[in-house]
Amino acid sequence: MSSATDLGVELAEDPQNRPPHPGQNLIPIPSKYNKYFPVWTPEAIDNIFTAFSSLYAVIVITVFLAFSFTEIVTFPHLHNHLEKSGFFVYLYTISILFYGYLFLVVSIRDKELGLASELKVVFNHKSHGSLPARIGVVFFGLGTLIYFLLELLAFFEFKSGSPCHYPAVGATSFLAIIFVILQVLLIFLYPRLNLHTINFVDRFGTMHVMATNIIMWLHSLVKESLHEIEEIGHEFEIGHLNETSVHRQRREEKDEDACNLIARRMSILHDLHEDCQPYKSDIIGNILAKSSPYLYPFVIEFALIGASVIFTMWRHVDRMPLAGHIMSPNATKVHLPRPVAFIRQGSWDHSRKGVIGGVFALILAILNLGVFFGLDGFTNAEDESEFFSKLTKTVINFLGIISLLIGIWQIQNLDDQELSDLTESEMRNLDLSLLRFTSFFAYLYHVFTIITGVFNANVKNFPNRIHNINGIVATIQITLQIIFVFDLRRKELPPSKVESKPGRQIAIFMFFHNLAMWLVFTFEIQKVRSSLVEAEFYGIMPWVIIQRVTLPLTIFFRFHSAVVCMEMWKDTYDKRAPLQC
Repeated sequence: MSSATDLGVELAEDPQNRPPHPGQNLIPIPSKYNKYFPVWTPEAIDNIFTAFSSLYAVIVITVFLAFSFTEIVTFPHLHNHLEKSGFFVYLYTISILFYGYLFLVVSIRDKELGLASELKVVFNHKSHGSLPARIGVVFFGLGTLIYFLLELLAFFEFKSGSPCHYPAVGATSFLAIIFVILQVLLIFLYPRLNLHTINFVDRFGTMHVMATNIIMWLHSLVKESLHEIEEIGHEFEIGHLNETSVHRQRREEKDEDACNLIARRMSILHDLHEDCQPYKSDIIGNILAKSSPYLYPFVIEFALIGASVIFTMWRHVDRMPLAGHIMSPNATKVHLPRPVAFIRQGSWDHSRKGVIGGVFALILAILNLGVFFGLDGFTNAEDESEFFSKLTKTVINFLGIISLLIGIWQIQNLDDQELSDLTESEMRNLDLSLLRFTSFFAYLYHVFTIITGVFNANVKNFPNRIHNINGIVATIQITLQIIFVFDLRRKELPPSKVESKPGRQIAIFMFFHNLAMWLVFTFEIQKVRSSLVEAEFYGIMPWVIIQRVTLPLTIFFRFHSAVVCMEMWKDTYDKRAPLQC
C-alpha cells in the first residue's frame, strides 16, 4: 500500500496528471497533408504563448509611455487624453475579467465539479508573495482604494453633459476600485496559485494584469511629478522660495526658465479650472488635491507589489509543485491562508536583539518624518529640516554598516547550499537580479548627493559635508547589504549551528532597517523640499527629473530588500516542515 508521500510523488511526476496543452487539442490534419505541416508540440505552443504574452505587455506599456510623453510636451492640447479616450477602461476591464475568471476557476475546483478536470489550478509548494508583501498589498490597497474613491467623487462634481464631464474618466475610477479590491483578495487569499486552465488565457491574462500594474505605477509617478512641479510654482508665486534662503544664494538663468515654464503650466491649469467652475458642484472640496501627495505612495507600492506577484504567477503557469512538498491528493486543492497557525508555527528564537535594534532604526525614521512634516510651511526652518533629515539617514545607515559587517562574518559559519530544484533556483535568481538592477538607481541617487556636497561647498551657513558623509555611508551600506544577501541566500543551517543560528539577528535587523529607509524615501525624499540644496545645485527642473528617474526603483530596492531579508530570516534558519500561510 503506497504512502501519502509516494502518492504525492506520483501525482507530481505522472504526465497523465498534467492538464492538456492547447497543442494537444488542435484540429487533426489529414494524414496525406502531414508532410506540409510542422508538428506543433505542447512545448512549442507554450513557448510561443510565453513570448507573445510578454511582448504584448511590452507593447501596451510602450504605448502608455509614448502617449504620456506626448501629453506633457503638447500640453494642454492632449491633456489627460488617455483617461478621456478610455485607455484605462480597457486595461481595468480586461484585468477584472481575468480576476473574475480566476475566482470562478478556484470556486469550481473547490466544489469538485465535473469541469474541474479541465479548468484546474494547483497549490504551489511556496507562496508567490511573501507574508510581508501580502500584508503590504492589503495596507497599500486601502490607501489606493481611498484615492480612487476620491477621484470618483470628484468626477460626480461635474454636471452630466457639460464640457468638463468625461464618462471615461468616471468609468476609469469605478473600474479601478473593483480592480484594487479583486487584486487584494487574490494576492492575500490565494498567493500560491499555479494556473493550469487554458494556456493562452493564463499567459496573456497574467501579463495583461502585470502591464496594468506597471502602467498604474508609471501613471502615478507622472502625476506625482507634475504635482511636485506645480507645488514648486505655487511656492514661487507666494514667495516661499525667495533670495533670503540659503538655497537661493546662486540663482541661475536655468531656474528662471524653469520658473517661467512652471508658471505657464499653472496659468493654463488655472484657466481650465475656471472654465469648469460653472459646471461644478462642490462635493469633496479640495480633499483630493490635499490628500493626493500622501496617497500617491500607496498607489505606487500597491502597483509594484501586484506586478511582482503576478509576474511570479506568470512564471509558474503550467508548473506542478515540487514532489517532495505534495503530501496527499488534496494538496492540489486551494485553501484560504492560515496566518494565525503560520505565526504560531514560526520559530522566533535568536531574534530579540535584532528586533530591538531594528525598532530603534524605525523610530528614528518616524521621528525624521515627524520633523519633516512638522516644519512644513516654515520657510526659515528649511535648512534645519534638511540637515536633520540627512543626519538621521546617516545614523541609520551607519547602524546598518556595523550590523552587516558582523552579519557577513557570522554567516561564514553556515554551510553552502546545493540547489537542486530548477524552479527554486529561478526564483532566487529573480530576487537577486531585481536587487542588482534596482541597486544601480540607489547608487546613482547617492552619487548625485555626493557630487552636490563636493562642488557646492561655497554655500554659507549650511554644513555641506553632510551630503558627502550621507552619500558615502549610504553607498557603503548598500554594497555590504547586497554582499550579505547574496551570500546568505546560498547558505543553509548545519545541524551543529541549530542552537546558535549565526546571522539570524542581523537578518531581522536588516528587515526593519530597510523598512525604515523605505518609509523615509517614500514619504519624504520624493518631495523636492527635502533636498533643496540639490535642487539649487542642479536646478529645480533637472533635479525633479533626476528624482523621478532614480527614486522609484530606489524605493523598490528598499522594499524588496526588506522582503528578502524576512524570507531569509524565516527560511534559512527554521528547518521544520513549513506551514504555508
